[in-house]
Amino acid sequence: MSAFHTSLLEVLPFAAAYAARDGGILACNKAFENGLQLRGLSGVPGRFQDLMSDESSARFERVLAVAFGGMPAETSGEVRLRSGAVFCNHFMCTSHVFLQKGREAVLVQFDTANEGPEQWPGTLNPSGVNAADPEKTAGREASDSRVLAHFPDEILYFAGAESHEDMALTLLEKTGGAQDLDGLKQALEEARQSLPQTLHIPETTASSRDMSPGGSRVSEVRLIALPGGHDSSPDEIACMAIVRRNVENPAEIAENKRLAYEDPLTGLQNRRAFTRALKRELAHVRADGETGLAVYYIDLDEFKKVNDLGGHDAGDDMLLRVASSLKLTLGELGTVARIGGDEFAAMLPVTSRETAHEYAEKILEGFGRIRLEIKDRVFTISGSVGVAYADGETLQKNKDASALLALADTACLRGKRDGGRSVQLCADDAGDVATGLEEQDNLPEPESFCGKELVLYAMPIVSLKTNETCGHEVLLRLQGERAKGLSSRAWISAAERSGFIAQVDAWTLDRVLDAAERSANRSLLTMNVSAESARDPGFRDSLHSRLSVNPLLASRLCLEIAEKDFLREPSTVESFFGFVSEFGCQTAIDDFAGHWPVLSRLPGMRVEWLKLEAGLTRQVLREPARAAILSGLIGAARKLGMKVVAKHIETPAQAELLRTLDIEAAQGFHFGRPAPWIEIRC
Repeated sequence: MSAFHTSLLEVLPFAAAYAARDGGILACNKAFENGLQLRGLSGVPGRFQDLMSDESSARFERVLAVAFGGMPAETSGEVRLRSGAVFCNHFMCTSHVFLQKGREAVLVQFDTANEGPEQWPGTLNPSGVNAADPEKTAGREASDSRVLAHFPDEILYFAGAESHEDMALTLLEKTGGAQDLDGLKQALEEARQSLPQTLHIPETTASSRDMSPGGSRVSEVRLIALPGGHDSSPDEIACMAIVRRNVENPAEIAENKRLAYEDPLTGLQNRRAFTRALKRELAHVRADGETGLAVYYIDLDEFKKVNDLGGHDAGDDMLLRVASSLKLTLGELGTVARIGGDEFAAMLPVTSRETAHEYAEKILEGFGRIRLEIKDRVFTISGSVGVAYADGETLQKNKDASALLALADTACLRGKRDGGRSVQLCADDAGDVATGLEEQDNLPEPESFCGKELVLYAMPIVSLKTNETCGHEVLLRLQGERAKGLSSRAWISAAERSGFIAQVDAWTLDRVLDAAERSANRSLLTMNVSAESARDPGFRDSLHSRLSVNPLLASRLCLEIAEKDFLREPSTVESFFGFVSEFGCQTAIDDFAGHWPVLSRLPGMRVEWLKLEAGLTRQVLREPARAAILSGLIGAARKLGMKVVAKHIETPAQAELLRTLDIEAAQGFHFGRPAPWIEIRC
């Protein structure tokens, strides 16, 4: 047996030997010898038949005969020595090869990776795999893959005098590879500094493409230093190149594994990866006993409008901004995943439910800072956040990762049913899941409601100077059995998503105008109009037909559009405000937060009222220093001929603060709750 073939045995990761046709042991590696010593044998016998029990020897001979027939063969099951000791549980024979002077041999590899904690000295097992440890299954699979499924297609010998260019040319010629010469030269130069090394050369032959329709194939080149050259410089060491053709591209394998656990757009974890990570974190919580875990399910509100109005590129951009916002909010300790089109999940180690809730509020605050400008449109985003909290005590109920995520999902669904832009903390029992799923299945479509299930409420708007009611905001409410547990805000959001909102606005407008015609009260009536209705020709025709025959009605009507709709469709809103102003209607921007794209357009618009977003007044209450900013905003509005209304006022202290800021009017529970408007009830 030549030193060349003996060296080849030593680079194999498992115990290996060359077997002759008659079962003779021609050569073996150190791992093979060490394995025998471990089992009480002091030397290597001349034949495998002298080594194995009769039963194992008979099985070995059958596999050997197949291999000498030209086909690789393998077998699983205990292989015992004549002493009774188990030698291995699996072995493989490659197709036969020709040695010196025409002698034939078969390479036999003995796989001991599945033997359990007992490992042979000299056996390469970098993963430290223990078959009894299920967490290390992936490591065992990686180790098993190191067994050569067949003898190398070719073995090239380099004496050490060749240049890197000559070596590269030889390898490209033998493999038919597609790698550029300079790139392969550099790879060889780096590899020879520390042998052994493995290179991969892309293949371009038709046969390799045909055999791998799902990806590219490569030639694997394993460079091994030959004995006796250790005193030479790295560039002069004699080496051999073991070539295996038509193997899977390891770079593609790694990429496929990455894609299997990563969202391709945001780079966040996907649902599969998040569930695995959640299992690990729950195990830590069980072991720790002190730190809990907050799990968040986040569903974006009105994301469809971003796609519809800005295009899918805008939608992708918004998702990227949401992902960045979540990572920034939760920090390095948090884990964020995209688990659906506009759905995200996250988790964060926290110490209490209160802290879990605080971070959910921070998530929504982060969303509130997102602005996406597409030409003259500005898109904002919000979301519904469901929160599930787990600590050592709650995990005694054996909640697994899927159940905990389902609890957060159910809480998120409650927020969606309330109209979105909310945080919901799930109930601490499994019944919350069933209830939430049942509600989701029974959620009625907005267009299925009839007039008898809809009712109009009126909420007073009060002058802060006179404390007298100066108008009413008309609000749509639901009634009847199907409306239980379903908020009007959620129902209206669903109507917007389904394209039914224009019919809802038209229905509301008709009844408001009918009531205004019958009522002797001349106070102002305000109603919200969606952007869909503002651009709908049918809705404009309804307005024209009602107001053109009774112009006095227009002076009592104020039509308001939310600032977020103005940001998304400024041209539509400007056109609609101009249209209704011609009839004498008043107009308002609802939930006004002072965004610059809106402020910059106000001087050229016909707007009478700005209805402040509730967060503006809350900020002033928490931080009085912000009062100067709000006061400046109010002063600018007054110079443009606009009046300001504050919303969601609940206490006398809030009302008094607004008076000091010289705000004209306000509405909220402090001044009066919404009540059924009896005269226009259906």
